[in-house]
Amino acid sequence: MTNAKSIILDSSHEVIPNIHVLEKLGAGHDGIVFRYGDKALKLLKYDVTLRRKKGLMTYDKAIAFSDNLDLRRITNPIDTFSDVDGNFIGYVMNYLDAVNSPKKEGTSLYKKPTEFTCSDLFDSMLELALDFENLTYNKILVSDINRGSYIYTDDFLHLCDMDKYQIYSAADLASKNNTTFNFVISKMLFFMMQYDNEFSSQERKQLSAWVKNCSNSPEFLSTLLEEVYKKRDESIGEFVNVKVKKILH
Repeated sequence: MTNAKSIILDSSHEVIPNIHVLEKLGAGHDGIVFRYGDKALKLLKYDVTLRRKKGLMTYDKAIAFSDNLDLRRITNPIDTFSDVDGNFIGYVMNYLDAVNSPKKEGTSLYKKPTEFTCSDLFDSMLELALDFENLTYNKILVSDINRGSYIYTDDFLHLCDMDKYQIYSAADLASKNNTTFNFVISKMLFFMMQYDNEFSSQERKQLSAWVKNCSNSPEFLSTLLEEVYKKRDESIGEFVNVKVKKILH
């Protein structure tokens, strides 16, 4: 982890004297995210050689991911920042206000993802599908999707953390991104199922197998969109609770 305190935003040349005094939003294996007004700043771990070796964010990737991308549901870099010596040490994103943040629990601002409607889910899936098409067109491979990739704001689902996305020009890019998109949605539904249910290890294996099958199914998205649209006035919680019973029985 870099020990930098003073950082310089590359586009505006604005100096932030000490990034570590800003509100900390989260931390992962590859960096720490801080809030700065309506922006989020990710201070990266490791030197550039190790980041390249691990397939993590580099200056070149940050620039590629900020140029020519009009993403609605995936939070991409919009600027980079450097230390006082001019070394790239992180990037800037738009800040997303998570409605299910533990900091909001017990307040009127808190909302479980399962409390959104199937209409919210439908809209999110359509816009996220367009984002994946955009990334495929720009030869960007989506990868490293995990629980921390999902953020739920007042308009429902967003994805964050493009650090391990890759510039990729092989012929199977579209196929790989389509599979990953199906995984993103089916895994999100799996997470939703866990809000109101407790599963045995055997049931978790069944649900994990369902996620894998969905990921590899060309009909998954169209079928799910049809199901969700029919239930658009229901909560997502109601929808997934019915679905989990069908999967397990």
